[in-house]
Formats: sequence, C-alpha cells, structure tokens
Amino acid sequence: MFGKLWLLCCVLILSSCSRSDYDGVEINHGTGCSFISHTDSAYLDVPQNLELFKNQIQEKDFLRRQKELNARFDKIFFSPWKKDFSTAEPEEFHRIFFCENLHKLSDSESQKINNNIKYRKRIAQKGIIIRNTIARNWPTNSQLFFDIRKPGESYPFDANIASLMRLGTPVIIKAISEDEKWGFVGSYAFSGWVSFHDLAYVDEKFIKKFKSGKLAVAVKDGTVIRYQNKFFNTADIGTVLPQNKNGLMCPYKKSDGFAEIVSCSSADFSSKPLRFSAENVLKISKQFLGQKYGWGGYLNQRDCSMLTMDFCTTFGIPIARNGNVQLSQGKHFSLSTNKSDFIMKNGVPFLTLVGKKGHVMLYVGHYKNKPVFMHNIWAVPSKFGSADRYVIGKTVLTSSQFGGDVSSDKTRSLEEAISLMRVL
Repeated sequence: MFGKLWLLCCVLILSSCSRSDYDGVEINHGTGCSFISHTDSAYLDVPQNLELFKNQIQEKDFLRRQKELNARFDKIFFSPWKKDFSTAEPEEFHRIFFCENLHKLSDSESQKINNNIKYRKRIAQKGIIIRNTIARNWPTNSQLFFDIRKPGESYPFDANIASLMRLGTPVIIKAISEDEKWGFVGSYAFSGWVSFHDLAYVDEKFIKKFKSGKLAVAVKDGTVIRYQNKFFNTADIGTVLPQNKNGLMCPYKKSDGFAEIVSCSSADFSSKPLRFSAENVLKISKQFLGQKYGWGGYLNQRDCSMLTMDFCTTFGIPIARNGNVQLSQGKHFSLSTNKSDFIMKNGVPFLTLVGKKGHVMLYVGHYKNKPVFMHNIWAVPSKFGSADRYVIGKTVLTSSQFGGDVSSDKTRSLEEAISLMRVL
C-alpha cells in the first residue's frame, strides 16, 4: 500500500508542471518550473542581427576619452601589486547548502570547509594567475546550491563560484588554507579562493619585467597561445597580457612556486585598447551573440556582468566585475518613468549599461522605436505562473518589451524591471 501511495505522489509531483500547450522540456523544481523550448522564436522580440545597429555607433566622440580610460584601466589592473592595495576578507561558511550530488552538505563536510577557512597563516605575497581558473567563495571544489527546489537557486547558480579569473591577472595572496591547496587572493576586480595549481608567486624582478611590456588584449574567444610553436595556453576576449618585441609575455610557474616569463605567440591578440570603431565593436560583439550562459564564468562561459566586463576591457574601459556595481558607478541615472524614451535619448550605443539589481545589459541602439540590449540571460518569467520561467541560457538581443509578451503578467516586461542606466 505504501509503495502505491509513493508512486502516486511521484506522478503528481512530476505532472504538476505539465502544460499540454507547451512544446518543449519541462523541469519541476518543486517551487517553480523551468521550460526549455526547442526554438527561441517564442521569446525573442527583435532580429538577432547586430548589423542593424552599425550606423548608430558613435566613434569620434568616444575616441577622445578612450586613451584616458585605458590609462586608468592599466593603473587599476596592476593595483594588487601596490603596497596600499586592500581586498576583502574570506567569507564565513555558515549556511546549509545542497551539493553536487543534490544532497544537503553534511555537518562533517561543513566543518571541514570551516576548518579550511581558518587558514594556516595570513600573508601578503604578490602573485599572478597562470591559467583561467574559477575563484571560489570558499576553499573547496564542491558545488553549493542554496535550494535545488527553486529554479533560481539550483543549477547553474553555484553559490561557491565568485568568478572566473583570467590568465595573467595580477593578485595579492592574503591567506593560505589549512590544507595548503588554496590561496585567498584579491585582484583588481574581485577576490576569492584560488587553487594553487593555477596560482604562482611573483617577485619584484618579475613584476618589473611584466610591467615593462605594452598591454595587449585577446580579441577572439578560444585563442590559442603557443610557446616554441607548441600549445601553451588558451585565452578568451577580456584576457590582458603584456607584449614586447619577442611576443606575448606569459607567466609560467616554476618548481619553486614562483612565476617566470616566457615569450609566446598568438595571432589573436591586439594592442589594448582596441580602437572603438564600428568594425571593431561588431567584431567583438558578434562573438558574444548566441554564446551559452555561464554563471560566474562556469566552463569558461559568461554571465551578464562578465559579458559587459569583457566587452569593456577590450576597449580599455575599467568597470567592476559585479553587475550592481557596474551600474552604480560613474555617470548613472535612476529610471522610474518613460524609461525607453530616456534610454534612447541619453544612452550611447555600445557605451551604455542598463539594468536592475542582479542583471546588467549593454545598450546597442534602437529598433522600431524601442531600445535594444545585448545581454547574457538565464531565464525569463513564463506565462504559466509567477515562479515559472522559460530558460534562455545564452546571449541574446532583446528590446525593452522583452518578457511582457510571454508572461501572463504584462508588468513583468524588461522595461518595468529596469531601474538604472550608466553611460561609460
């Protein structure tokens, strides 16, 4: 009898999200459903064609400021190697999480992480990232989810991911974990725990040589870097490395834990900043369009604020890693009424960030009298219920009316959610 009741309960749970008029996969999280369609046509409200906005790009006005912004970027980029640089402290670990096997983290596992945070010692050693790596909020490789029953708190939203940290990033190492496998580091944009597999110490000789080169930036995702004509490393748009007459100056970790510089080659790096021209703007932006969503840089993909950060880095514009900070710094505006009109009147295509708490977008221009944004988005509210969502999971172009036409609640359009705009 118990077996029959359990089977009935399972059937009811699995069918609670079922929609006979929906053509796609439905995932029931318990307190909300994710709907995954076989086509994007039901969601996207503008053509996925960046060429439509080419003539709206204002080149000359920005070129006068680009040199100044780039100089500021370089100063900030190397700031972790200055004596007065300060960074955050490691976060405490006190919440109950679901981990990678979908079970709750056990008390012993939580205690092990806590013990690891009670680091072996505090230090203040300069370092550098030697390959792309995920900086974590706590010194463990475990995936940690707030609640696997809720769409916005389960996959892909791993609470242990601080952000992807790119090859060649200068850092200050502030602490070493109890197991000696992790270093708590601060970079110019954020902080977190990084595996020592991906981290090396640097001395003053290294720093002087590394800073002597002119900075270059990767202009193609999946860029291959070669040393002596053999594979050495990979880089994506947003990776910054110095170069001299011998080629790219790449960090390499020696057996003593310190980095040395090796001369490498790659055809897909350009002197930073890349000139802000319509041709270059579209060259970079088109690579982002359609790319899969990666929370915090998971699997070398991008989330909304990594997309805007990597775009800005290419053109020498310094912005923070966190989307909320990106929107609230510099020349920014709070938006409450007539939002679309205000954005089109005051926004500069490809030089304006627009968004709300938790999401940031790049304004690319107007189409049919509506502002259009490029953004990497996980999901949009569905028409079936307030806790349900359609999964987008990639970088798309949408207008300010995005979401309102697929939701049962017309006030849930993107325009209603937008609250901030920043001109870069």
